Amino acid sequence: MSNSTTVIKRAKTYEMRHVVVSMLKGYHTFVSPLLHQTLGFKTACRSFPDCSEYAQTAITQHGIGRGMLLSVRRLINCQPFFKI
Repeated sequence: MSNSTTVIKRAKTYEMRHVVVSMLKGYHTFVSPLLHQTLGFKTACRSFPDCSEYAQTAITQHGIGRGMLLSVRRLINCQPFFKI
């Protein structure tokens, strides 16, 4: 594999990470507060940082595959629909 092919693959991976992290930021900014208001969930999260911030950090540090796996594992442990 040539160096130019490796550079292209890394650029595509970086772009995908950026897209996923941008989507998570949008969720955290717009969708999450709306869900709290309409469904009546408390605004306080059980853990710090909250799951969307954790997912952003995990994807940035570990890549999309492992970052999503860690994020899903965190959501399962968090049980977001359980009343506090």
